[in-house]
Amino acid sequence: MDKKEIKRQAMQMLEAGRSKTETFQALAGGAVKDKVLAYWIGSRPDPQLLERHAGKIKVLLGLIYVQALIGLLGGYLLGLTISSGFAIFLGLLGGGVPLLFAWGFYRNSAQTYTVYMLLSISQLPRLFKDYAEDPVSVIVGAVITLAMVFFVAWVKNLLFPDLGFMGSKKIKGQFVFSN
Repeated sequence: MDKKEIKRQAMQMLEAGRSKTETFQALAGGAVKDKVLAYWIGSRPDPQLLERHAGKIKVLLGLIYVQALIGLLGGYLLGLTISSGFAIFLGLLGGGVPLLFAWGFYRNSAQTYTVYMLLSISQLPRLFKDYAEDPVSVIVGAVITLAMVFFVAWVKNLLFPDLGFMGSKKIKGQFVFSN
């Protein structure tokens, strides 16, 4: 079987009600590395968890929409210092990127949660470049950014309990799944 067939078969097995552990054991050792198979199984959204944590997802989407609005306004105002065409471009870019994340969160994509956290954490050092000029706003911005990262990580952990920060959870060299 090729990779697409294995992934399709794994999703069918999970939808049919087989446990994640059974599905992994049945398909492990094939054409797909066990690490990849474990990630596919772990990143499949569980309908019961989605229903239980729907309110948290809505709060996350609301926060991302606020971020998109701030990005839109900030990009537009920054672009106005150069030209009106550039203002529109920067505004759409500043508002569009958070909306792409909102789309991924809405679709319950585990990769979206990981990418959001990585990009947010990678931008933290840039926040501190103006610390000497305005330490209060820099600290407030860093606290808000870290709060968002921790909230996204928490929601990811609630929705995808079988995934760690970057991949599937392993205990003593074995992939583990919550069934």
